[in-house]
Amino acid sequence: MKKRIYDTLREKIVTLRLPPGEPLIEEKLAKQFRVSRTPIREVLNRLNHEGLVELIPQKGAFVAKIGFTDAREIFQIREALEGIAAKISASRFTKEELDEFESALDTEDLEEAEKVGRKLHQSIVQKAENKRISGLIDMLRGQIERMYFFARNLPGREKRSLQEHREILQTLKMKNGKLAEKVMRKHMVSTLRTVIESLGEG
Repeated sequence: MKKRIYDTLREKIVTLRLPPGEPLIEEKLAKQFRVSRTPIREVLNRLNHEGLVELIPQKGAFVAKIGFTDAREIFQIREALEGIAAKISASRFTKEELDEFESALDTEDLEEAEKVGRKLHQSIVQKAENKRISGLIDMLRGQIERMYFFARNLPGREKRSLQEHREILQTLKMKNGKLAEKVMRKHMVSTLRTVIESLGEG
C-alpha cells in the first residue's frame, strides 16, 4: 500500500498534475488512500528527501517549487556526471546497441524520440558502471523528470533535443570519449536554458 501511495503521488508531482506549491494535507490523503496518517507521513518524508516535496514546520507539506537556482544546480550536477559517464561509456556500446538507438531516433514522432533520448541517457550512465554516478543521478531522477515536463511544450524544444541526441549517438559510434563528454555537456547546457525559459526566468 505504501508503495502505491508513493508511486501515485510521485507520478502526479513529476507530471505536474500536482503543481508546484500545491498543499499535501495528510488527513485528506489518508482518506483518499484509506490508510492512517502514518504511511502518508512516511511517503511525504521520502518525497521530501528526493526534492519533490517541501516540509514547512507549522504549515505542512507542499509540492516543491522549482526556480532558477534549483534548475541550475541540478543541471550543473548532470552536466558533470553525465559528461563523465559519456566519456567512460563511449567505447563500451556494441554496434548492435548503437544501431538500435539510431533506428529509433530516425523518426518524426517527437514524443517517441524524447522517450528514446531518455533511454539513451540511462544507457550511457549504466555503461559507465560507476555506482556512485548512478546513485547520485537516481537520487535526482524525480526532479530531472519533472523539469522535462516543464520544458517539453516549449516551441522547438523536442526537435532540438532530437538533434542533440543524434549528435551524442554519433560520438558514441566514433568511440570518442572526449568528444562524447563535450557534446553531452553541450546538451545539458542547452536543456538548462530551455528549462529556465519555461520557468519564465530566462
